[in-house]
Order: sequence, then C-alpha cells, then structure tokens
Amino acid sequence: MFKRKVALGKFLFDYLHKEGINDAFGIPGDFVLPAFRHLEKSKINVITMTHEPSVGFAADAYARINGLGMAIVTYCVGGLNMLNAVACAYAEKSPVIVISGGPSPLDRQKDPMVHHKVRDFDSQKRIYEEVTCASTILLDPETAAAEIMRVVEEVKRQKRPGYIEIPFDLVDHEIILPKNSAAPISEQISDPEILEACLKQIAKKINNAKQPVIVAGIELQRYGLTDLASKLAGEYNIPIAATLLAKSVIKETNPLYIGVYSGVFSEPKCKEYIDSSDCVILLGAFISDVLLGFHTDKIDRKKAIILSTDKIQVGLQSYEDIEFKDILQGMVESKIKPRKDFKNPNPTKLYNILEQSEKKSPLNVESLFEILSTHLIEGSTVVCDTGDALIGAIGLRTDMRSHFLSDAYYLSMGFAAPACIGAMVANPDSKTFAIIGDGAFQMTGTELSTAAKYKLAPIVIIINNDGYGTQRHIVDGDFNNIHMWNYTKLCEMLNYGKAVRAHTKGDFDKALIEAVDYEELYLIEAIVPRDDCSKSLRRMGEALHKLRNPG
Repeated sequence: MFKRKVALGKFLFDYLHKEGINDAFGIPGDFVLPAFRHLEKSKINVITMTHEPSVGFAADAYARINGLGMAIVTYCVGGLNMLNAVACAYAEKSPVIVISGGPSPLDRQKDPMVHHKVRDFDSQKRIYEEVTCASTILLDPETAAAEIMRVVEEVKRQKRPGYIEIPFDLVDHEIILPKNSAAPISEQISDPEILEACLKQIAKKINNAKQPVIVAGIELQRYGLTDLASKLAGEYNIPIAATLLAKSVIKETNPLYIGVYSGVFSEPKCKEYIDSSDCVILLGAFISDVLLGFHTDKIDRKKAIILSTDKIQVGLQSYEDIEFKDILQGMVESKIKPRKDFKNPNPTKLYNILEQSEKKSPLNVESLFEILSTHLIEGSTVVCDTGDALIGAIGLRTDMRSHFLSDAYYLSMGFAAPACIGAMVANPDSKTFAIIGDGAFQMTGTELSTAAKYKLAPIVIIINNDGYGTQRHIVDGDFNNIHMWNYTKLCEMLNYGKAVRAHTKGDFDKALIEAVDYEELYLIEAIVPRDDCSKSLRRMGEALHKLRNPG
C-alpha cells in the first residue's frame, strides 16, 4: 500500500488512516507545525480546538465510538496540559494515539535551554509512560516506521492510549519502510485444558444458582464483545445489568435489561435484584469503588463469577492462561440450563408527556431527567459530565448501544463539553445531548467555540444549581460556591446557536421540543434549587459523607 521510501509525516498519517482514524483533534504549536502540515494533506480530517484538555477529551470520546482516536499537540506546554484527559482515557481503557511534536536530535546533543523543555528532553515521554501503554520518540529514521506500528498495535491490543513524539525536523525525512507495513496483533491463545475446566466450573455454578444475573462492564464494548454478552443472556434467559461506566453497552430496551448497578446509587429495583443474587456474573467490569457504590454493594465474592481481560475468577478460584473472548464464547456453547421464567423487576419506564397543570411547576433534577427521557429521539447520543449530570441520568435509557458516554470511573469534571464534540465528529448522524453541571461547564464549556467553528449542533443542558452540588452532599462549605455566569449569553458571544433559560418544567419541555429540530448549537440553562439533587446522588453523598467524615 505504501511506497518503499516516504516522508515520516506522510507515513504516520497514512498508516493511522488505514487503521481507521478519519478525524484528529489538536492544537498547533511550533514543534508540531511540520506534522500538522502533513496531517492537513492526509485523508484525516483535522478538528482544531481551543485548549489541550479539550483535545484529549474529544479524542477520547471519538475513540470510544470509533475504536481508535488521535490527539495531536505541541511539546510539553501542549502535551502536559492534556495529561489529565489522557489519564482519563488510560483509566477507562480508551484507545487514543497521542502525537506530540518535539525538539530535534541535534538540540538533544547540545542540551540547550530550548523553550517548552521542563527538566530534560525526555521529561514529557517519562511522564506519559504513566498514562500510556506504549511510547516512543522517533529519533532514528531507520526504526521510525516499526516504532509507529509497535505503538499503534499495542494501543489496539490493550485499548489504552499510546504516545508518539516526532522531532520537528524529522517529519519531512524520508524513511525506509519494513516489508510488512501492516503488522497484525498477535493472537493470544487460551490453554484448552484450563479453559475446559473453568467452563465446567462456571456452568456448575450458574446451574446451581436460583437467581443468576449478568453485570456488563465496559470491556465488552472496548473489545467488541457486546454481541457475545447479549447472546449469553438471551440463550439462557439470564437478566443483565450494566455498570455506570458501561451504561448503554447493552441495548437498554432489551427485555432482559434491568438497569445500572453501582451499589447504593443504583436503580433501587436493580440493586435489590443483584444484591439478592446467588450468582453475580461480572463481564468485563472494572471492580472499582464506583462500581461497588463506594463499598455499599452486597456482592458475595464467593458466589460471584468475575471475567475480564485482567482476571478470570470463579468464586474464590482464579484461572490463568485464559482469554476473555474465549471464555465468553465457551459459555455461549456450554451446558448451562436456560432459566424458565424471568419477570423483569425494573422494565423500561415510560414517562408521560407533561400535563398542562404541571408546566408551571418549578424544575428540579428528578423532573429534568424525566422530561428529557420523553425527548430522546431514536439514535440519540447522551454525554454526561461528572456529578448529578451523570448520577441523575442513571435511569435514562437510550435505544442504541454505546450511545451513552461518561467518565464514570475516573470522574474528571469538564469531560462532557469537549467529549460531545468528539462524539458528534465520530457519529455525525446522531443527535447529541450533553448534560453538564454549572461547575463542570465553567471548566471546559467555552470549547463550544469549536462546535460553532465546525457548525456542529449539540443540545447542551447546563444544570445550574449555583456551584459544586455533588460536593455539598459530601462536605459542604463556601468552597463549593462558584461565580454565577450568564450562560444564555454564550451563544451571543460565539455568534452561533440559541440559548434559553428554563425555570419551570414547562420551560424545559418547550425548549427541548425546539432543540431536537434545531440545526445549530442549542443551549438550555436549567435552573434547579441550590440544594436539590437526584435520589441517587443523595444516596451517594450520604455514603461518601460517612467515608470522608469517620466518627
């Protein structure tokens, strides 16, 4: 596919395009400008943003939908500014390729005080090694192509970010390509005897259980295994829930779907069903404090089956040398007895359209999500920021897989505004709703300038409760207050879109009716009482309050 000799920059972007990246997110800077020149000439579309953290979050969201994403920034001042967003992608297994410009090999020999350098020339690479699964600095043209492929293949294998730094003066340098320019990912093979023994133990445990239940985790989506998980549930009539991070990985209109499980702030009927289960089957789930509701779960590890890329455990017995995909495929083909009857304790709740008598009632968080649920059109994407924008959305059900995005494990505020841009670029046919608290919006909300630049049309809902509402339910204090913005002036500042303020249920309902057909940015400032929150967040706040305030 490639010529035997080609400029390093051309090879890099041709290779990434071949691997499935059609769009890149970045900010130019002097060390990366030569790379940007090649990127602009490539088949990859370039989305230039306003702030490096937003670049990282947008590339992360794009990667979650597309399977691979790319962020491109300059040396240190760009790369280090983006570090938190890349850390989020690493923590939540999102495959983002980070491209950074860098100083020349000649500069490295002389060791001058080059602008942007921190401690030494390798400072940025060493820091990125903490938040990437593979990294390289392309100092040697003879090995550059092989190094690029090595990093990309490792990113695809581990579903975590990778780091590639290109000296600015080597971008145009011609490199010699290896004979095989498309090195495949080496397939890991399960030990057949151990796999067989494990499958027998799993079948026995499920067959002996009275109330088995599956909890679907994010690795199902990252590794393309959602069909296997759905087939497993359907084949044996086993109900299935999702973790908060994996919400919508399983189609939420599936009759076996019982909701989101996260300990104390789960949907109550879902929590009750799973807590009383005698066989919880965790598939590709992060066993984190968020999944466990900050240790308010009642999952008995002796009765659980934990299957992921990192761990295969049946009860208290662990198994090595088994691949996650193989164990799922084996379970579908195992001698597991189908459940005879299952009555869903938490079926999809259909909310009624607002009655005329309700329209003048003040808006609150619970009613906000109830009203929103009646306006999610088919194929909608929902992107939620940390806080009640996320916790309150637990009960929202989308009708398509992987159309609910959040950083529900890493929990970094400021995710949703730039992430919705990445989501819209990855899936332009989906109407995208971004739900953001006012505190989180003040961190990255001005990135909607990029939506204006590229004529994107998100519906952005700012939940205005006058500050860091989530923290107030854990430890309150003046430090949770923020300066009030006039959010409805943002579109005027951007010369793009429309903004409205909603005080009542009727205001919010009317705004959403207009927003779904609006062809530009539509921003809704939803005013809710200062101390109001969803029931799930209140339960979470009480649990965290006990942890943060012992005694």
